[in-house]
Amino acid sequence: MAKEEKKIVNPAAMQVALLDEIAERLCKLEELAKAEVPEGIVEPIEKYTITETRKSFRPLKPWFSISIINDGQVNVFCIVNTEKSFNEHSIHLGETYTIDMRRAKVTDVLMWCNHGETASVRIVGVR
Repeated sequence: MAKEEKKIVNPAAMQVALLDEIAERLCKLEELAKAEVPEGIVEPIEKYTITETRKSFRPLKPWFSISIINDGQVNVFCIVNTEKSFNEHSIHLGETYTIDMRRAKVTDVLMWCNHGETASVRIVGVR
């Protein structure tokens, strides 16, 4: 029977591999931390007319938060992030509907009114 040979791993090589893994994880944490800091830009603050035809709004870059102010005479219905959410929210006259995702996650908002109705809303997004 042949004698079993023991393989010895060089500790320096193991230290380099471990340091490389730590550096990679730190870079990922740094990217996550940067994603949590808003740019401080507020956009847009305009009035939009909403009718029964569904109207979609998409920011140039994803927003951290969104506020929709219903200045119209009727309720407005909206869905924020239509790819991920199907639940509609009713925004009553004079009401402000605000969602804060704490990260740049708001990619779109879809709004509409009941048949034959028209409303005026303002959208404020923070990125």
